[in-house]
Amino acid sequence: MKLKIAITTGLISLAMQAQVPFVKERNHINLTDWIYAKGINFNAQKNSFDIQNWQAVKVPHTYSMDAINAIGYYRGESWYRTPVTIPQSMDGQRIFIRFEGVGQQAELYFNEKKIGEHKGGYSAFCYEITDLAQANKPNLLAVKVTNEPDFKVIPTVDKLFNLYGGIYRPVQVFSTPKTNIDPNYYASSGVFVELKELQKDLATIQIRTHLSTSTPGQNSTINYTILDAKNKVVAQEKRTISSFKKDTILSENFQIKKPILWNGRQNPHRYHAEISVTSNNETDKINQSFGIKTVSANADTGFHLNNEPYRLYGVAMHQEWEQNGPALSDQQHQQDMDLVDEIGATGLRLSHYQHSDLTYELADEKGILVWTEIPFVHDYSSREDGNAKQQLTELILQNYNHPSIFTWGLWNEVRAHKSKNEPCVLLVEDLKKLAHKLDPNRLTASASDRGITGNMENITDLQAWNKYFGWYGGKYGDFAKWLDEAHTQNPTIPLGISEYGSGANIKDQDETINNKPFGIHFPEIDQTHGHEITWEIIKDRPFVWGSFVWNMFDFSVAGWNRGGVANRNHKGLITYDRSTKKDAFYFYKTNWNSEPQLYIAERRNTNDHSNPTTVKIYTNQPAATLYLNGKKIETQKLISDIRIIEFKNIEHQKGNNKIEVKAGKLSDEINWISP
Repeated sequence: MKLKIAITTGLISLAMQAQVPFVKERNHINLTDWIYAKGINFNAQKNSFDIQNWQAVKVPHTYSMDAINAIGYYRGESWYRTPVTIPQSMDGQRIFIRFEGVGQQAELYFNEKKIGEHKGGYSAFCYEITDLAQANKPNLLAVKVTNEPDFKVIPTVDKLFNLYGGIYRPVQVFSTPKTNIDPNYYASSGVFVELKELQKDLATIQIRTHLSTSTPGQNSTINYTILDAKNKVVAQEKRTISSFKKDTILSENFQIKKPILWNGRQNPHRYHAEISVTSNNETDKINQSFGIKTVSANADTGFHLNNEPYRLYGVAMHQEWEQNGPALSDQQHQQDMDLVDEIGATGLRLSHYQHSDLTYELADEKGILVWTEIPFVHDYSSREDGNAKQQLTELILQNYNHPSIFTWGLWNEVRAHKSKNEPCVLLVEDLKKLAHKLDPNRLTASASDRGITGNMENITDLQAWNKYFGWYGGKYGDFAKWLDEAHTQNPTIPLGISEYGSGANIKDQDETINNKPFGIHFPEIDQTHGHEITWEIIKDRPFVWGSFVWNMFDFSVAGWNRGGVANRNHKGLITYDRSTKKDAFYFYKTNWNSEPQLYIAERRNTNDHSNPTTVKIYTNQPAATLYLNGKKIETQKLISDIRIIEFKNIEHQKGNNKIEVKAGKLSDEINWISP
């Protein structure tokens, strides 16, 4: 059963998809210690090149911290070198090198010979180095990197986020037997699990395995074992492979009885496929996890997961920290996803590019539905077609089996002002066709900052809009009128909100001075107020198929000078250094996370309170009690549908005041100073 996708009142997709890091299952070494030099260095791949003044660095590494800390940042070439010692255990095997991401373009040299290049700063790439590698001898790996904007490579500009340079994700050398499950097929796992049909008590899946050999063998075998989350075998198959000379694709169908669906946060159940190929008495084996699910978006009833209504709300997220730029450790990726989980998000938009392998794995595990996208953003040159298709192919094939991914994003804020024949429109039409050819079961999506209908709008299966009422103009409450009119006037178009929000500097607590959106003062109280109004509007309109706060974290945009900090976009719910969760974070956590919550809002506004004043709290408990300087003042029941209680007309003393609130077993307290 294949479901056709069409823009009607209902959009339906079959999807199943988690990619275990297949490199780690093989004999491998991590390349972490490098030397580095900024600038143009001719023939730096040569062993004889003078490296006396090069700097020792650890990968992940970026050379673009000046984008965060300075005005204007370096956009140009740099070089990295590292010695590679191939262990004896890899001798006689096929040897590969895989980069998870290099910003933005890379040329690779191994033992002075160019082995390849890659254009695109966010996807992985892999090359075989078997014929060049010398076991138990020093080998030289050299990489020329550039982050200079290129009109043939997306993104062509850095107006929305920085084009960081460097080897900012892990690098690994690994080996396989001469016949393997092909790691060179777009740097993917080489295994693709597709849901072909789903009935009540039976799921039919197809496993496509890309095989490669450098030494043809006779009577090779491939073994499949599928296990559920409790490691119970649900299907098995062993097949003999007739002789093949180089590369081949094997397809095998399996039936899973009484399938357990991957059901978001409620039950993110994953199956595991163990696949091994044996030839000439050598075996290559990998594991791929996947999930079984269906998703749909309806113009009237919003998002559905496994044919049941499922409110899809959450955040968008860039991958960078103030301390490290994009060169993040596994622990930092884990912390970011733990925070997304903590806030209670059911959806996550990974803006505006392919994110790390670990991020998708954690989304699979936590049950968070993911919109992931290519960096086709803002401006276009009309000559980026080939690279956009390359990056979309890599995005899909490298992340095919992740159950969390429900849509492939094709563009963000790209504008076609003249006609539907503009190059960007034609490119998106091609990208949609390519996405469905590579992955017939997932939807495509895009994010517009223009009108409901237009030259670029509604080409993708899902359309969403970036709307900032109350920030770039109008009032926060204008969101309601826009949504209602858009829904009434376009009753067959499912409406999504890909971005909304406002900026806040936590050091700015004077709500009487507000210079939004381009000035110096962005008081936190205004951001909080905007989110309170906007979320109440969205939650009461189930026809919104998804909504994503912009942004989970503050991030850098070089050249900006807004909100009192240079190079900063302040729209995050958490500060750039991850040290402070803003009040708006706790507002959403109280509304989205079902665990007991209690938080005193406006806690950084500790001075110059009027007398009497108002104490505002967020809680999902049935009632809360306020104490002032140890004395019980008042108990209120929760009646707000956005989980706010306000204790009004609270008289307090001059000087320090202890504010304490209790709700059930929860308590929170702060100190206010009254002049």
